[in-house]
Amino acid sequence: MLFSVVAAIASNTLSCTPVDGASRLFRDDVTWIIVGEIHGTNQTPQAFGNLVCLATRTNRAVIVAVEFSSDWQPAIDRFLASDGGAEAQREFLELPGWRDEFQDGRTSIAMLRLFEELRRMKQAGAVDGVVATDIGRTTPEGLHRDAAMAQAWQDISREDNAIVLALVGNIHAMRIPWSHSYGTLETAGSLMPSAQTVTVNVLSNGGEAWNCTREGCGVSRSGSKREAQPGLEFSNDPNSRWSVTYELGVPTTAALPAVQEFAATGQ
Repeated sequence: MLFSVVAAIASNTLSCTPVDGASRLFRDDVTWIIVGEIHGTNQTPQAFGNLVCLATRTNRAVIVAVEFSSDWQPAIDRFLASDGGAEAQREFLELPGWRDEFQDGRTSIAMLRLFEELRRMKQAGAVDGVVATDIGRTTPEGLHRDAAMAQAWQDISREDNAIVLALVGNIHAMRIPWSHSYGTLETAGSLMPSAQTVTVNVLSNGGEAWNCTREGCGVSRSGSKREAQPGLEFSNDPNSRWSVTYELGVPTTAALPAVQEFAATGQ
């Protein structure tokens, strides 16, 4: 996948919003930018799409990784090649994941909007591809989920000097193993080449998200009310779970499941 002059021109026509500190993400020695989120908000997929947009201005090939089963790849490719209209969206939403009873926020209307944005970038030649990197039928037996995602990120076909941006849950993005009451998880972020990887934790000024708890799936509180200013903050602490904090600077709103919103609007 060659980053051409056409792609460079296309990236310059995209409308990106500046983010304080973003230029430090795209250092020449960084290959993987792993963005961790609380699933089910409208704001984080939008912010991630904007980071992708900013990455296209680096004159490097840009590849996006998403936390969906690798089994989804053919359907994702078809959507990216489509006109993005109602029929294309309807076909895309026929994938079982969008319609599962367990809706953890990854299949929200905000994620569908992100796919539409990535479709436009792909067709403009600014993004090389979108790769589903969660476990699927082709995942080697015995490979746990985080290890499989880390391997998939590293296996993405890319030219030299390409940059890969991944959007996953913030635990997967941790750059050190996560110790919890059940033991220690070797997170996907901790299994990446550390010198070439930046991990980002997205924080909001409180608000709501659609996610799943012991009580079930639905709208819940997302963090505490805060007054943080927007921008990226880089940590020098080697024990920090993430190397960067991305402050959205606003409260989040809950992004409902895409099939629910799609059915309500008829679009």
